[in-house]
Amino acid sequence: MESQMANGSAARAASKPKGDGVFSRIGRVFSSLGRFVRESYVETWHKSAWPTWTELRQFTTVVIFAVLVVAVWIGGLDFVLGRITEQIAGGRMVR
Repeated sequence: MESQMANGSAARAASKPKGDGVFSRIGRVFSSLGRFVRESYVETWHKSAWPTWTELRQFTTVVIFAVLVVAVWIGGLDFVLGRITEQIAGGRMVR
């Protein structure tokens, strides 16, 4: 009797629980992905505050102005540091 219980317990312990196969894992991944897409849609379109067209134009103008200021700043630094480097190198810079 003892050997039957041991064999039966071992067989139950070795068998996989249902729902642990490859296909069920793939199904859970797609289920999670679908839930993520649905929740993202709801949050994007229903819970977010979107700017008005006037605000959008103002923000765009600010960004363009900031990009131009940074571009001029970097260009100016490049020019000045290039001239300093030419003076140090004695005009022997390879272009």
